[in-house]
Amino acid sequence: MLNRTLTRTAARAAALVATLCVGATTLLPSAAQAGTWPVPTSFDSARDTGDLPGEQLEELLMVEINQARASNGLAPIRVFDACTDRLSERWGRRIAATGAFVHRDQGEVVERCRGSWAGETLVRGTGLTPEQMVELWLDSPGHREILLSPRAERAGVAITQDDQGRTIGVVNLVRHR
Repeated sequence: MLNRTLTRTAARAAALVATLCVGATTLLPSAAQAGTWPVPTSFDSARDTGDLPGEQLEELLMVEINQARASNGLAPIRVFDACTDRLSERWGRRIAATGAFVHRDQGEVVERCRGSWAGETLVRGTGLTPEQMVELWLDSPGHREILLSPRAERAGVAITQDDQGRTIGVVNLVRHR
């Protein structure tokens, strides 16, 4: 009888632990939501960017940004940051939906993504390629300062389209505490 009681108690404890583990995993963010992932170091420049999905365009944009950083003696931004990327995606969708082409308060990015510094670059136009976006930013002193900041460590990127067919690019760069 004692053996059977111990077995039932052990089975209940195991079931409880399994339930708690499943419950805990649903509360924890997934790896894509909680962490970082690498920025590609190169891209086939002969490939037509017009047929690339948004995620690959965003990766290509970071390759272009890192090439500009290297040309200016700066280290590349090596990782995308999930928090920063979510905020960039939301801001890109907001611009597309409202038409309000304005920068967000970077204090929000610093606070929400546990940073010590954040900068944002925005671009909007028809048929823009990642290379053209970077060229436009580098021609703007404020945007150039952000892209070429030695403080930048991680990135969040969004490329979207509005109802008028214009491309909207959002890049948030952050330095974590």
